[in-house]
Amino acid sequence: MSCHVNSIQASSLDGVFAFGRTGEILTSLLILASAGVSPNIFVAAQAGIADMKETGLWLLLPSIGVLLAALLFARLNGYTRLVNRVLAGAGAGIIATIGLEAVRMYSFHHGGMPGDLPRLMGVLLTDQFMVGPSDMSDMLGYAYHYWNGASFGIIFAVLLGRKTMLWGIAYGVIIGTVFLLSPPVQALGIGFMGREMPTMPLTVYIAHLVYGGILGWLCHCWVRNEGWLLAKR
Repeated sequence: MSCHVNSIQASSLDGVFAFGRTGEILTSLLILASAGVSPNIFVAAQAGIADMKETGLWLLLPSIGVLLAALLFARLNGYTRLVNRVLAGAGAGIIATIGLEAVRMYSFHHGGMPGDLPRLMGVLLTDQFMVGPSDMSDMLGYAYHYWNGASFGIIFAVLLGRKTMLWGIAYGVIIGTVFLLSPPVQALGIGFMGREMPTMPLTVYIAHLVYGGILGWLCHCWVRNEGWLLAKR
């Protein structure tokens, strides 16, 4: 299957600001920092560091706003390479999350997972853990879950540029390993990295292999520039 990338044409507003390459790097770092907020608020909540409803309101939503503002700034300043990477990474990350979810849901419905993670995220975001999930909490939980997928995709594309599928697979394995080592898994009471429930780490790795493979392939198709973040154009 061939890959076709439509060129992003600079508008008449390109170059309104003149910060050059330094501006592009600083804007890239701001986008990376903003994208990194989302995955960490769930970890912080499960570690007992912060309430997820509060961090969602005061950290997650502002980080999304900052990311969108930085993307607009990049567009206006003619940072077409960065704009391409952010949009490609976000789109690829969302589509890759669909693949991850197919694996996770199959495993969950066949007893391979101890809980429904997006639904847990939803009740934590709405502060109704004791009440249980609702349609609203489920919607927010899945929206948050897919935004995490988009965020990881943005980080991958902005940092690395155009890479092969193998890079994406390696990236997915790293994400899966970090997740298994994180407080959310420890809170489940199934041992270190879920070893007391072998289907759990198996599901995590398969799901993230699928995620990484799809992410890497789509980014290889959609990201135009092969250079790293700090590489010259």
